[in-house]
Amino acid sequence: MFGCYGCGKIKSSVMVLLWIKSQDTFLSREVKKFIHTVTPDLSLIPSGADYIWIDPDNGIAWGKLEDVFGNIKEENGSKAWFFEAIKQLPPLFRECYCMLQNVYPAAYDTLLKPFLEWTHQEKDIQLTIKQISKESSPGDHLVALLTITALVERALGNVMLLKCKQVPFLLKDLLATPELDELIGKVKVQLLIVMLGSVLGLNLRNIAWHGFLSPHETSQAFVATIIFILADCGRILKNTNKIKNIPCRPHVTFEEASYLSSVFDNMTVPKKAVLEEVIMNSSFVPTVMYPAWKKALELLEEEQWGLCVTLLLPLMECSMRGMFAHVNKVSERILTAENSTLYTTMDEILNEYMESGTSSQTMVKKFFSCSAGVHNLENRELGEVTKCTFSNNRVEHADQGKENRELDTLEKKNQVQFTIGTKLNEALHDLLNFIQGPRIRDRVSHGEAKLQEIPRFITCHIIYLSLLVLSSGGSDNDEAPSDTTNKVKCINLNGAGEEYVLNDKLRGNIQENTSDTKCPEHCPPPSDEACSQDKKCTNDNYLSDQGKELIVTLKRNIRHYKCIFHPSALLHRKLIHAVSYISNWIYWDKVDSLELDYSEWESWDKIQLPRAITYPPLHISHNVCNLHSMEDFLVLVKDIQYRVLYRPKQEVELISILHRITACILATLEKTYENMTLKYSQYINKRLRSRQRETYRRQLIAVPVIVSCCYLTSQVIYLLFLAINRSGDLSQSSFTCLMRVLKPVLKVTENLVTQTSLSVNRWDEASSLSVNNIDHIRKKFTHTQEGK
Repeated sequence: MFGCYGCGKIKSSVMVLLWIKSQDTFLSREVKKFIHTVTPDLSLIPSGADYIWIDPDNGIAWGKLEDVFGNIKEENGSKAWFFEAIKQLPPLFRECYCMLQNVYPAAYDTLLKPFLEWTHQEKDIQLTIKQISKESSPGDHLVALLTITALVERALGNVMLLKCKQVPFLLKDLLATPELDELIGKVKVQLLIVMLGSVLGLNLRNIAWHGFLSPHETSQAFVATIIFILADCGRILKNTNKIKNIPCRPHVTFEEASYLSSVFDNMTVPKKAVLEEVIMNSSFVPTVMYPAWKKALELLEEEQWGLCVTLLLPLMECSMRGMFAHVNKVSERILTAENSTLYTTMDEILNEYMESGTSSQTMVKKFFSCSAGVHNLENRELGEVTKCTFSNNRVEHADQGKENRELDTLEKKNQVQFTIGTKLNEALHDLLNFIQGPRIRDRVSHGEAKLQEIPRFITCHIIYLSLLVLSSGGSDNDEAPSDTTNKVKCINLNGAGEEYVLNDKLRGNIQENTSDTKCPEHCPPPSDEACSQDKKCTNDNYLSDQGKELIVTLKRNIRHYKCIFHPSALLHRKLIHAVSYISNWIYWDKVDSLELDYSEWESWDKIQLPRAITYPPLHISHNVCNLHSMEDFLVLVKDIQYRVLYRPKQEVELISILHRITACILATLEKTYENMTLKYSQYINKRLRSRQRETYRRQLIAVPVIVSCCYLTSQVIYLLFLAINRSGDLSQSSFTCLMRVLKPVLKVTENLVTQTSLSVNRWDEASSLSVNNIDHIRKKFTHTQEGK
């Protein structure tokens, strides 16, 4: 049945992955109970006289809801209180949905639209209403819920600015503010907390955006109720004359993401049938998520880039969680956590280490996944569940950390990194995590992005990375620890269409083929030890030629991926830019030296630079390139190689100060060039007075010294960059010494930026600073001894 060739003991492996494929929910028992309890039967349509939760103004009967919440005998805010509140809500949800269907479209412009315009996103709201119509699909309902939860967070954040200067980053923190109670009413906030803002409640925002909620578990009534809440907020804001003063924060533009457009620039979007074939043939796409994937492909075909991204992000997270649970043998982690247990989100899925032991323990994080203090802010939403921030006491000093790492067992190593390979891992971190990157998941899920303005290339980039994830079988260049192996080589079932329908027939097939495992609920069959060695057992056997060609092309592109947004990558790009700027300095416009009587420019090559620089603690040295060899030095800079994932704290700190120094070098050069260009233009047009001509002459005398200083400092940065991945191994004392050496260099370069600006023009001071910096570098980087 399974069609996996070359594996003598393939059966158990396929059953493990069949378990992932056949999972009919990703909601743990209690969360599923909550969702089931609160989901109304929408076939019970009330007549006009039967509406008890909708008031005559077509708003929610907030007084009735306040009484219901007030009459709950359990302690307010407790787990029991939330469950009792949830049990009261189905009639409210049903009536909101039915009333919305009655109002739209006939009376929408009169009864609802005027009270939704305060959100500044009324078009998106109207689109969500269409997505929950009677003719819509389960995939539409999930898109609508994802859209409206991001929208409500953004809108309420704007309202908060009426009272506060800063908006809390997380929705749960926003809903906990007394200012919001005052602005829109306590009972409205209370209902939003029950629905969206607490892990003790329905927590719809988190379970949807983190890919736990499947389309068939998403009720249109949830969306309708949120829309009515927004409309009633509009009513109260209008009645209190505050609606005209609500500010609208600008949305992000994703300008920094333009670098991503070149990653798959040779790709044309494949036909929907080919994409669907690859997706449906992946064992990391559960059957229950098929409607959502199909909807995402429809949106892609319709060129609705923003909505497509909205759906792709949680779908990717759901599939990667299945991969995480499978390769790390932690089957229970595929489900939503209870309020007392850890959620498995993309942050841990992409982390180097995973928590050891049961899912209720704290994650092991000895290294930062990207940079100091740079972690996905989304983790903080789960603050009641686990603390996922990085603190200083989590990062060992190099000496102590090395000893502790030897004590780590291999089971703590997250096997996802070996499954997807380094390059794809870097691409995912670039897209999702690095603070200078687009952080698309954060920004879209928190409503910071305007869906209509998300560019096409971002959507295509995400779909291509998703396809690579779904077809992952490890990288030839990535090796797992010696006693662990990549266990996802046999990743497919025979893709017969009717077997993918979640019905009694499929359940029967699953039960028949796994009957010998006696697998308990949500636990997979035994692991696939025998299959793990066979690299031929991939899902390619079931793809058409077009599908295979698509995967081959994507893998060829990702093989040449170079990290873009990690601090090391940003430093590298900045250093290349600075050195390129230096290489052209001799051609900057200037007056002939005889006209202003300055000879220093002609003798610039006599400025004494050290012949070599070195830093013994890092075991590195570099023969200094003179100003005649700038092109050669530029080649050296471009060829620097470095690693970016899971770097130690010391390395990130060093990168940070080097980046600041490089930025100052570049700013100094740009200001100097700008200043020289202006003065030259003024001089030849006879617009410089005598005093200004003297300032210009002093500038021309100083420029070669300033350039030489910047050039030598760039070579110090290059020297340290060569050993950047060894800097984490320095002892604490050696690292402290290095930082002490670099801080004066940073101070000089910061002062040079100021001295060379058009408004200051202190060229003698800039020249003196440059000479002092050259002397400092000569002293510290030619005879440096550890600890000195």
